[in-house]
Amino acid sequence: MFFIGIFGVQSKAKTIKTDAGAVCPICEAYDRYDVVKVFDYFHIFFIPVWKWNNRYFIQTRCCQRRCSLDSDIGARIAAGEELEIKKEHIDCAGATAVLCPNCGQALHPSYQYCPYCGTPT
Repeated sequence: MFFIGIFGVQSKAKTIKTDAGAVCPICEAYDRYDVVKVFDYFHIFFIPVWKWNNRYFIQTRCCQRRCSLDSDIGARIAAGEELEIKKEHIDCAGATAVLCPNCGQALHPSYQYCPYCGTPT
């Protein structure tokens, strides 16, 4: 009998909440933002077995920023609680990436064109 094991480790980003028609907690503009959960997982035969390293981000459309969100607040939002995200819950200190206005991918600030869709930034 011949057996081939397929396994590996991957990262995944999952949008857990979209708040449309809200005030942006970063630039205070009236627009839309997404709360994104990023985690690593081990899979066997493409079935996730273990998940770890949960991180939460807020991704805004108005100011094109992706900032880290407090992990306690992110976990509560992922559990289904309706919370208001305030400036003290967000850390934009390490956020050097901007978002593509067309496809929403995180880009390095020095990029003049999006490598994913080719739109000028």
